[in-house]
Amino acid sequence: MDTVPRVTAIITSRERFSYAEESLASFFRYTSIPCQLVYVDVNSPRDRWNRIKRIADEHDIIAVRVNKYISPNCARNIGLRYAEGEYVVFLDNDVEYTENWLEPLVACADEEKAAMVGPLYLHGPLHEQTVHMAGGDMEFSGAWGEREFVQTQRHFMKPLAEVPQQELHRQKCDIIEFHCALVRREIFDAVGGMDEGLLTTREHLDFSQRVLDAGGTVWFEPRSVITYRMPPPFALTDLPYFMLRWSDEWTKDTLRHFANKYGIKPSYVERVTKNRKGRQYLLFEQVKPFLTSVLGDSGARVAKKVFQAVEPVGNRALVELAALREPELRWETYRSAAPSARKTTTGS
Repeated sequence: MDTVPRVTAIITSRERFSYAEESLASFFRYTSIPCQLVYVDVNSPRDRWNRIKRIADEHDIIAVRVNKYISPNCARNIGLRYAEGEYVVFLDNDVEYTENWLEPLVACADEEKAAMVGPLYLHGPLHEQTVHMAGGDMEFSGAWGEREFVQTQRHFMKPLAEVPQQELHRQKCDIIEFHCALVRREIFDAVGGMDEGLLTTREHLDFSQRVLDAGGTVWFEPRSVITYRMPPPFALTDLPYFMLRWSDEWTKDTLRHFANKYGIKPSYVERVTKNRKGRQYLLFEQVKPFLTSVLGDSGARVAKKVFQAVEPVGNRALVELAALREPELRWETYRSAAPSARKTTTGS
């Protein structure tokens, strides 16, 4: 009988589909210990799903296709149904890996009895060596219902060379992110699955807090390094999912849910404006070079202002259209050993 690997990797779509194959190639190149892999496809274009199935054939992975766009937390919960390992490592489909990235995470969890372990997260192309997060902190203060909440990504967007070496050592922290997060699977017995009321953001904060509340520990292990490849570029077929996943409506619902859950002041939901600016920035960066070449710098600035004014209208229309066409949640499971995909039907 085959031995079950100690680690199950669950890869889900962060915000686009078009980087998935490059990310998977990096995973297979740099993952050197046995690992069960579950890839959850969130209704990507059919041709891309067919390529994922070919990768499943080649590498003996479990590929799961959901019939509609769903949030990352919902996708993670679906992936968890297939997990068999002692540990689960949650990964986004737009990260790149480095040599032996997984071993230090497992070693840290073993040696420190950690519930969660995160790597040194870089941002952008690996050669740029820009820090996304080196562990993180969070703090609540004030009376319930009016609490203030502050989170910190240590050394965010700082060149790695400028981070003091004494801060790049294994240590406890409050939060890690789901770009890459190793979780001891038994902790789900204590805290439950991912909160599907968090559609766009705050998922890592919520889960880290629940782990801490249950008496678990969260660790930063910088001997493991991955990098998050933020868009652009986008493929055109990425845009509907990206715009829904970061929509104003989903973000408002998420922030309201998070605030109610942790007694944060109601005005917390106003942070939706920051999210909208981030969404618009990434979308406009896709077309900015073309607009600048055609309209010049001043013309591109005018075009950006027009775009920022009309984009929320289109975003709201997209959400309303998606709601009208909302099917019952279903997914199909593809395993390379099977002659054809097996389908499982379930509620949302």
